[in-house]
Amino acid sequence: MDTATETPARAKNDPAWKEIIETFFPDFMHFCLPDLARQINWNIPWQTLDGELHALTKDADVGTRFVDKLFKVFLKNGQEQWILVHIEIQGAYYKFFAKRTFESIFRLHQHYGVPIASIAILTDEQENWRPSHYEVAFAGTRLCVEYSVIKLIDYRTKIDELERSLNPFASVILIQLAALAAKKDPDQKRLNSKFALTRRLYEKGFDKDQIIKFFNFIDWLIALPKALEVQYLNKVYELERGKNMAYVSTAEQFGREKGFEEGIQQGWQKGEAAVLIRQLTLKFRKISDNYRQKVLEADADTLLLWSERILDATTIEEIFI
Repeated sequence: MDTATETPARAKNDPAWKEIIETFFPDFMHFCLPDLARQINWNIPWQTLDGELHALTKDADVGTRFVDKLFKVFLKNGQEQWILVHIEIQGAYYKFFAKRTFESIFRLHQHYGVPIASIAILTDEQENWRPSHYEVAFAGTRLCVEYSVIKLIDYRTKIDELERSLNPFASVILIQLAALAAKKDPDQKRLNSKFALTRRLYEKGFDKDQIIKFFNFIDWLIALPKALEVQYLNKVYELERGKNMAYVSTAEQFGREKGFEEGIQQGWQKGEAAVLIRQLTLKFRKISDNYRQKVLEADADTLLLWSERILDATTIEEIFI
């Protein structure tokens, strides 16, 4: 079977790409298509038109086998503009991608009579696959569509630029490139890569809502076995704790959603115990094995109570009464 010409199976990370494009749509436009972004009046709220797109493609041969997002924006000259974003996330060449893009654009224009700016985001690693147009011609009649192509592997030569950028979509590209690089790595190395990407988000100063979106995206692209996922979330918890995050732990929230709460709680208690032992050592120089064992065996609430007492205690005995 020629897999290049078959309909590819729907990728497991489709929902993540749908969410990340919708969340960071203006950032995507400014980073990848700055000339078009400068024509848009971003003071007028943009809208998603996925319902219109689905209504026109649900019964087509090309259907909704890929991630497609349709947005309505307004240009600075007051004109309404529709922007169709296609995301090819199958990770390989697909013969009918250009045809599918042509049919989506044609159907939208035929039904609504509006101009369409079409953009293809290609996340695969095949350097020479860049479908940017589709043409049908016979006996002097020609139908042709051309569209913009964003090939994410092109940014491999611009890692420093991506690292320096404060634009959230630069981080999206870094995450995608890291996921491609890590897909054949052993699990422990994937854990390290996943945590390094997450730590960078906190260092960039993104807010909680943005970090949660990135968390979803990283989690979809770099999956780990449950045991290592617990380790990863524990490391993120410690990172948040070290940065004195004012909001409820993102790692804690994700651990609950994924059913890892018990393992994560155990890991966090070990981390809290280690921190308390260090605080006791710094304040009282030396702690007995008896007190050390009490700390290691304490539950989360007790560790919190002792951590509060250490602030005012003048002797170690005052903490453990």
